[in-house]
This record gives sequence, structure tokens and C-alpha cells, in this order.
Amino acid sequence: MKKIKILLVSLLGLGACQSMEPVKPSTDVITNFEYVWNEFDQMYGSFSVKKLDWNAAYQQYRPQLTAQSTNEDLYRILKQLIDPLKDAHVSIIPTDPNYKRYTSGEDAYPILNRTSLEVLQKNYLTDAKIATPEISYGKLPNNVGYLYITGFEDNFKNYEPTLDIVLDYLKDTKALVLDIRDHWGGRDEIGQYVAGRFADKTYLYLKSRKRSGPKHTDFTPWQEWYLKPTGKSQYTKPIILLTSDNTASAAETFTMAMKRLPYLKQVGLTTPGAISDKATREMPNGWQFTLSIGEYLDHNGLSWEGKGLAPDVSIANTDEDLMKGKDPQLDKALQLLP
Repeated sequence: MKKIKILLVSLLGLGACQSMEPVKPSTDVITNFEYVWNEFDQMYGSFSVKKLDWNAAYQQYRPQLTAQSTNEDLYRILKQLIDPLKDAHVSIIPTDPNYKRYTSGEDAYPILNRTSLEVLQKNYLTDAKIATPEISYGKLPNNVGYLYITGFEDNFKNYEPTLDIVLDYLKDTKALVLDIRDHWGGRDEIGQYVAGRFADKTYLYLKSRKRSGPKHTDFTPWQEWYLKPTGKSQYTKPIILLTSDNTASAAETFTMAMKRLPYLKQVGLTTPGAISDKATREMPNGWQFTLSIGEYLDHNGLSWEGKGLAPDVSIANTDEDLMKGKDPQLDKALQLLP
């Protein structure tokens, strides 16, 4: 997923945040709760989108901690504090092995994604190739291409030559299934370039801004993101985009871009709605936490944070399907193609 490392957060113009000062080590439970609440208050970018009263959250949870409270109490209260955000970019990461990393909303929203590249390679692909650790491709029956992407890692130079090879291989197929159901995220700029390899013209698909001060309304100016043809060739035949509730972060901004294409349909599950960049912070007791620091809107000015991008055709796989060597989501995609 997208993230901004602690030492780089100041680049966002967060000079007014008290969090820029060195953190004094402390094991005091109340001190640590106050620190987390204040960091969110001054850095979180989606309070208005989530319609959450952060001051009311403080009034609800702060009194539940006392000088006698333990780390177990702190962990429990912090989970309750972040849960209403329903944001997969928000998490508590204790150093104590007794407490696992906890992501906002995870107890209420278990992951439904069920995919298997092995099942695809064995039972669907007539030709399977691996280009990079993040990119596999091949051909499906009836001259349909298949492209599987699991991340947008940090090096641009890997993408242009790789996609040149892949798209040259797929150029004579009649349609394409683009599978990002296991896509963890990465860099939005990489996703923008990759989406451009499927673009027929220029489209506005996103605008973003970052928190820049202590008020919940303090943001940097908007940055507009455009989808436009990139690379030496573009694949502009019918495309089915397979998504899931694991299709997160930069994979979701990529989905926003791809959904602008008139020859694309989205099939599978709704994405998780964890779209903004995130920052990682360290608490006085050494625990870490992550939080979303931006606001991202689609070309219509709508936010999909916490909602996710819904498919045109919703369909789920089960563990039993995979055990039988079946992938109903892919089957549906193939049915929808001309």
C-alpha cells in the first residue's frame, strides 16, 4: 500500500503539527493515547468524508483510561478509537507480541477475496508466462489475453520494457482480462503509467490533496491526475477488470483511471476504499500506527474512501470453488466478453 515514511511527512507541509517535534519516550498509557489522538487530529485527511466527530471520540474514549490502565487497556481503546474510520490505511502496530497489528474495521469486514494464480495457470491459461514478481500474463481460450498484476513497485524503468513485451504478445488477442484481485498497491504514478497503456485518449480521473495544518480543513492545493496514452503502444480492445476487497490503495486509483475507459467493465468484488496516501508514526512507547493523510476524489468530485469502487457485475469466489479448480469471477468475465 502507499505510504509516506515518518521522516518524509514534513514534506507535506505539516509544519504546524506538534508531531514534528521529537517524541519523548514514555510508557504512560494516557500519554500514548493522547499522542495518537492528537496525531490523527492534525494529520488525518478524511474526517469530513467519514463524517466522524473526532472531539466526541476523545470524550468517549479518553475517560476510559486511568493511571492504573495497562497496555492491554490501551490496545483495546485504540482499536475502538480507529474502528469507526473503516479505513484499511489506519492501523495500530504494537511491539508487544501479545498484541497483533490491528487494522481499522477488520473485525467487522473480513476479507472475502478468494483467488489462486495456480488454479488459473492449471485450468484456464493455455499459455502462462511470468514477466516480473508483480506481473504474469498469458492467453485464455477463444483468443482472450490475460494479465495479472499484484503491485506497483518503486522502479519506473521496470514497467515500460515489460509492458512493451506483454502488450506485443497480446496484440492479436480479441479482448483482455486484467486481474488485480491480489493487488496490494504501491505508487500512484506507476498505476497512472500502466493505465495509460490501455488508454485511447486523455481523461481526468482523480484529484488529490494532503493535510497541511492543524485544522481539519487545512489542505494543500488540489493535484489533478490525468489518464492519457503512454508507451509505444496501447491495448484498446474490450477489457474486463477483475477486482476484489484486496484491490487496495494505488490499485484503487488505478481502477478509477481504468473505469474511465468506455470499453472496460469491472467484475468481482467492491474494492476496500483505502485510497489516500498513508503515513507511519511512532508512539512514545515505541508502538507504531498508520493513518491516511489525504483526500482523493474521482473526476465527478466523489470520494470513495471507506466505500470502495463497486464492480459492474458483482460476483464472489469461495474456497470450495478453488478446491474444484474453478474461478467463477473469471468465468463471468469470459462470458461478458464479445
